[in-house]
Amino acid sequence: MEVVVAKSAGFCFGVKRAVKTVYDQVEKQNGKIYTYGPIIHNEQVVEDLEKKGVQVINSRQELENIKEGTVIIRSHGVSEDIYTILEKNNVKIELRL
Repeated sequence: MEVVVAKSAGFCFGVKRAVKTVYDQVEKQNGKIYTYGPIIHNEQVVEDLEKKGVQVINSRQELENIKEGTVIIRSHGVSEDIYTILEKNNVKIELRL
C-alpha cells in the first residue's frame, strides 16, 4: 500500500473563520463567550477554548437561559429561530450567516 502525504493541511475557510472568531473574542474578553454546539469537530481546539473560558451550549433550553455575553454560531449555521431567541435576550451574535 502506498501512503501519500499532502503538501499542506488545515481547516476549510468556514471553519478557519469560525475558530478565528472565537479566539478573537477570547482576546477581547467582553463578558461571557459561548458557542452553540462545538465550534468545530476537533476535540483539541474545543478543549483549548474551554480552558480559555468559552462555554459550549448544547441545547435550546440552555440557550434560552443566556441573558448576556456573546454567542458564536458554528460555521455550518443554525435555524432562524435560534437567532430569534438570541435577539430576544439581547445577546451579541457572532458569525451571522
